[in-house]
Amino acid sequence: MRFWNYKSEEFYKVYSQIFDSNFSIEKKKILLKALFSGEYCLMRITSISKQCFEEYKKNDFKKVTKFKRANKRFIRYQPITFSETLKKILDRKFDIKDFWKIIDENEKTHLITKGEREKEEYSYINIPIEGGYFLNKTAGFEYGKKEELYLKYISKQKIRWKKKFKPLDKDATIK
Repeated sequence: MRFWNYKSEEFYKVYSQIFDSNFSIEKKKILLKALFSGEYCLMRITSISKQCFEEYKKNDFKKVTKFKRANKRFIRYQPITFSETLKKILDRKFDIKDFWKIIDENEKTHLITKGEREKEEYSYINIPIEGGYFLNKTAGFEYGKKEELYLKYISKQKIRWKKKFKPLDKDATIK
């Protein structure tokens, strides 16, 4: 199994201990948030919007190294927040398989632009999880040569954009 998709038994053991503890539900949430902070399995970017893709394309898919306006334009939009995920996994105790299934299902994130956050729809394409692209960090996400090459590769293909119609949450996490 690849490191960015690793389902650690140790995380599950800590979750079980926290779940079984006498801590208040709020304290349990704080502990789990701290435990998962910066882990690759959270806020996993699984899609990129057309406008976001075009922003990268304008810069020849290079990483913006200086703090420029472009950095402020990208938002990781998560339809289901980690707080909602925590509420679900603390509502009742899950076995390890179901625990990781909930994390996988709930932590899918779209990389969009700020302007798209205001709209009720945007176009996007999926990013294969097997590649380990745009991995979560403690602050922001990784963007290096691997991501640059992937975006260049798909720019040479015929891209079939999908539409997202559900209104976006105004509290999306800003990079």
